[in-house]
Amino acid sequence: MTEPTPTLLADRYRIESLIASGGMAKVYLAEDTRLERKVAIKVIHTHLAADDSFREKFIREAKIAAKLSHPNLVNVFDQGEVGTSLFLVMEYVSGITLRDALNDFGKFTPKRTLEVFEPFLQGLAAAHAAGILHRDIKPENVLLADDGRVKLSDFGLSRTIDSHTQSGSLVGTVAYISPELATRGIADARSDVYSAGIMFFEMLTGKQPFLGDQAVQVVYQHANDSVPKPSTLEPEIPEAFDRLVLWATAREAGDRPSNASELLKAVTALRSGSRMNFGPTVVNRTEPFAAAATQVLIDQNFEAVAATAVIGANPTETFEALNGADGALHELSATQTKRRWILPIVTVLVAVIASAAGWWFGSGPGGIVTLPELSNRTIAQATTALDPLGAHVTQAKENSGSVASGLVIRTEPVAGSWLWRGGNVKLVISAGPKLVTVPNLKGKNLVDATTTLSVAGFKLGKTNESFNAAAVGTIFDYTASDGTKIAEGSKIDISISLGSLPTLIGVSVDTATATLKALGITVSKTTEVFSDTVASGSVVGITQPNGPLGKGGSVELQVSKGTNAVVMPNLVGETISASIAVLKQLGLNAIIDTNALRKNWGIVRVKSTSVPAGGTLRIGDSVTIRAR
Repeated sequence: MTEPTPTLLADRYRIESLIASGGMAKVYLAEDTRLERKVAIKVIHTHLAADDSFREKFIREAKIAAKLSHPNLVNVFDQGEVGTSLFLVMEYVSGITLRDALNDFGKFTPKRTLEVFEPFLQGLAAAHAAGILHRDIKPENVLLADDGRVKLSDFGLSRTIDSHTQSGSLVGTVAYISPELATRGIADARSDVYSAGIMFFEMLTGKQPFLGDQAVQVVYQHANDSVPKPSTLEPEIPEAFDRLVLWATAREAGDRPSNASELLKAVTALRSGSRMNFGPTVVNRTEPFAAAATQVLIDQNFEAVAATAVIGANPTETFEALNGADGALHELSATQTKRRWILPIVTVLVAVIASAAGWWFGSGPGGIVTLPELSNRTIAQATTALDPLGAHVTQAKENSGSVASGLVIRTEPVAGSWLWRGGNVKLVISAGPKLVTVPNLKGKNLVDATTTLSVAGFKLGKTNESFNAAAVGTIFDYTASDGTKIAEGSKIDISISLGSLPTLIGVSVDTATATLKALGITVSKTTEVFSDTVASGSVVGITQPNGPLGKGGSVELQVSKGTNAVVMPNLVGETISASIAVLKQLGLNAIIDTNALRKNWGIVRVKSTSVPAGGTLRIGDSVTIRAR
């Protein structure tokens, strides 16, 4: 996992590393620089934070979570927004989740189960007492801290409690969802209790009570079957634990504890060995009574069996009823005659209802299907994959720097979610990266620039330090500094000034070399040049390589050879040969303009020159002498 460059969020929270990433947000480990403590920061994905309705929902639920303060709850410290970013600051808990523990070590002993379950219930009871539902109880949201504490986390699906909280859509994890939430979308505190009971079952047995290849199968079992006793999987589990599970997971919400506090009292009593009150008696499908009732439908001697089921489980009372006074026998006979007609009718009705339920929850409109992973597929591929689900598909475009234009970024609901057959599915299609202008970074220091880039949706790229006229430590150049728009989320390389190079003109070569060495720069070469202002042997200037010059670089020194200025002598009246010699000695070139023969140049006199006497020339210049 790559750690992000340290970033100061809201001028307070210094992000240190990425802890986790999900469909809604990323969670970072950070340091609160004001209070000097570690915190966990949940940063909502940009595409969600840009949705006004989501922002309103996020802020509302952050306020709900902030109301809770309990040793067994992950506390919320702060909520804020910087630019387009929404974030939530929470207590950082070092440790593992209950799911990690179950995966690594398997089932818990009954004693260890109570040791974990009781503090978990204390946290949930505090939430219920504050009028808040959790709605996503599962081992992934129970943290086992390194110091032994147990904490309930992630109130992302939380709601305030009213008499019948309507979810609007099915929420929570399928393996732990309550029957009323699965069938009617309605939840109250007893729904959290049901989920807790399922988790208790899993801790004792290492398995979930309802399994299936598809989510619809699991949901159907929650809605129509009773949770079995844990001892049916692990015979050594005490009966009191069975009774606790059956009470917490009763199919009818009215047969369960009214809230986590009531369930907590039973768990506390169980730990202390006190007498427990598990509420109303819960009939389980594995009980002998249920087996007898099933036998009524298939036994040839159904009159006697039915009597056993109706009158009671005491064989003596049943025998006396069948062999007692004539009046009693007559009454039983009439009852048995009625049952000959009733039982076949009941059998047919049960079969019809079961068949209809199978169709409704299977291939019918009430079926629940699992949404496949469709990211990075074309629109055609995605719609083809959704056709068998009967989903109503809509599309929306969104910029993405990681998914190519025209491909699916994600679905709403997210992949792995379950929905009613024929439900709505939105395909969010990539419109390619959003092109934006990089904010002005010139003159900023590294910390300010990093924060500015993070808020604008960019990442800090490479940094290099170079000698520049800008103030030391400030940025003088960066990627797309000319205003060119680039993809949002791009890495921005920046150049930081080391300050200007010192002025070395007029100093000796040795002094200049030592000064540059102290700055981390070497002299690769010296070149002699003429200079009218710098004495011979002193530095005239520095030649830098193409591109920025930083520490470890090298330069060339230009060293003065002195001046190359020449004063034009008076050559009028001198012979041509003598004039040529004088000009050559001064480093000048002579151009002869005469009609005299070369053999006579020693006697023919110069009449004028192209440069008058006293004029300034440079070594290598040419002078025309005329002798006509």
